[in-house]
Amino acid sequence: MRTLPEHTFSSAEKQQALDLVLRSQVLARADQLRKFLRYICEMEDAGRAEEITEYSIGTEALGRPRDYSPAADSGVRGRAHDLRQKLEQFYEVENPHAKIRIGLRKGSYTPYFYEAGLIPEEAAPASITLVEPALTLEPPAQLFFKRFGLNLLFLAIIGGLAARLFLFQPSARLAPVFGEFWGSIAKPGGNLLLCVATPPSLLIKSFQQPPRRNTFLLISPDNNPWYSHLRLPGPGWQPYMYFSGDSPLFGDAEAAVLAAQVVASGGGSVDFLPENTFRPAALRNRNVLLVGSPSYSTYAARILSNTPFGIHEDSQIGEEVIQERPSGAKNGQTFVPKRDRDQELVLVYGLITVFPNQSLASQDSRTIIVSGVTGAGTSAAMHFFASQNGLRALRERLRQDGIASVPPAYQLVIKGSRDRAVPLNWELAAYRIMQHSPTLE
Repeated sequence: MRTLPEHTFSSAEKQQALDLVLRSQVLARADQLRKFLRYICEMEDAGRAEEITEYSIGTEALGRPRDYSPAADSGVRGRAHDLRQKLEQFYEVENPHAKIRIGLRKGSYTPYFYEAGLIPEEAAPASITLVEPALTLEPPAQLFFKRFGLNLLFLAIIGGLAARLFLFQPSARLAPVFGEFWGSIAKPGGNLLLCVATPPSLLIKSFQQPPRRNTFLLISPDNNPWYSHLRLPGPGWQPYMYFSGDSPLFGDAEAAVLAAQVVASGGGSVDFLPENTFRPAALRNRNVLLVGSPSYSTYAARILSNTPFGIHEDSQIGEEVIQERPSGAKNGQTFVPKRDRDQELVLVYGLITVFPNQSLASQDSRTIIVSGVTGAGTSAAMHFFASQNGLRALRERLRQDGIASVPPAYQLVIKGSRDRAVPLNWELAAYRIMQHSPTLE
């Protein structure tokens, strides 16, 4: 392993590396993580790295009061864990070509700067493999999107996310662990039918003339600030609500883009369909990845009615939960999301269901259903399943439990923390092996 001498970068180079991360999408809505990173990097550049402590970060970067006690409040430690994962995600996915990078030293909050491929051995975080990156560059692979009646909103969401992940980035070769869990989907020449389910929704559009049928006039109460967001074109225009069945959840759209990235990085192609354009029978002869939950996906509802874990609304708490079906006299586990005092989700759960396509068993095919507690849970699940570190952790967990090879059919429950729309980290919460592929009955 080649080592990099300490303090080889100028202040300008360090500032440039810091600015790239602070302006990144992975920290777009993670204000506390940006403050955390800016503080420790500026302290290091000023030669004051030895002054960085859990207490100083809490009080000087994160707004904790002067009587803040690190022993009683683990917020800084949690943010440090989140920041390590976000830095890893930034350099693996969003900006794999960054020359000068930032890391956090083992067992401390002190940052270090290193050149891609070179890292001080004593500084390398144990959870990040920098000698063998997840993706190594090779000639671009084609990615094909077939649009079947997708509306403009759907295309805008998918297009914006695709631009973030694909624009100006060549295709890459995936680490071998992807082949173990994704099968032929993640190999050169692989083809995936990527389906996204869309919940029914009511959208708002302004009209000057009375609209056609199937719209509902919104009566604007006086002095209601909510209506100020409608941005009516001018006097005489009125807002109407109308039904849409083509608008995906943001987390579902993000999950779809991450799946497409895996396929493209492996040298394959993607056919893209909204679920409401086909019948489930059309999925039987394809490698399939469906993004959607039982509350709005017919296919997911039918499959998950025959699996160990399912998703349903808990009427007592008013939240969707992931719940394991009882086995004999034993009650199953239940995974409940958590909200903060503003009712924003801060802890979510996603569900991944994998089983072989029996008609293509000889081709190492996969059917993968990615669901979750809201789109946030779906996003967390796909971040885990599209991550080299996530798959390696899963493989290691299986080996620890005496399972030598990846089972053909299984379910994963993924736990993820969030800062509003931005996933912070994700990890395996539970798994179950299925003895048979679920049926559509």
